[in-house]
Amino acid sequence: MTDDSEFATGLARCRPAMLVIAQGIIRDRDDAEDAVQSAYLRAWHKRAQLGDPGAIKYWLATTVRRECYALLRAKKKWTEAPEEFRRTACDPAEVVTAGEALNRLRRAFSRLPRTDQLVWYLKVHRHFRHREIATIVHSSEGAVGARLHRMRIALREALGEPATTARRRGPASTRSPWSS
Repeated sequence: MTDDSEFATGLARCRPAMLVIAQGIIRDRDDAEDAVQSAYLRAWHKRAQLGDPGAIKYWLATTVRRECYALLRAKKKWTEAPEEFRRTACDPAEVVTAGEALNRLRRAFSRLPRTDQLVWYLKVHRHFRHREIATIVHSSEGAVGARLHRMRIALREALGEPATTARRRGPASTRSPWSS
């Protein structure tokens, strides 16, 4: 597409059909609208890749379906509790300890720079790729990966876990001093 207004018109024209597709997959109107909105945002950023203006409906439908399935995967991840949390009886001391750990984690996260918080949100909650995040925060893919790595270390330390940065690949005596 050559003209942004032509692309915007195509988006508006396809919206009812995209909502039908999203509702058929998600079965919830609000979540379907969120998925379509996310798909439209992603499509707008990638509009230069659309070569044939006549294919916009099919291109958008694929993008909407992908967003719907990503939303469903994210919801499933957060609605299914791990087995250890499904116990019927909990030890009150465990509940208090877990609450304290959660508060430490929240405080540590709130001390992170705003850009780091955005990078974390886009990666963990929105499932963006490093390349997409790099475009949003005006950085490189490598810098995004480094930010995420440093944040994981900082958050582990806030929880009192050891923040190991390198994985061992065998006994120290057999490793070369030049290998990482």
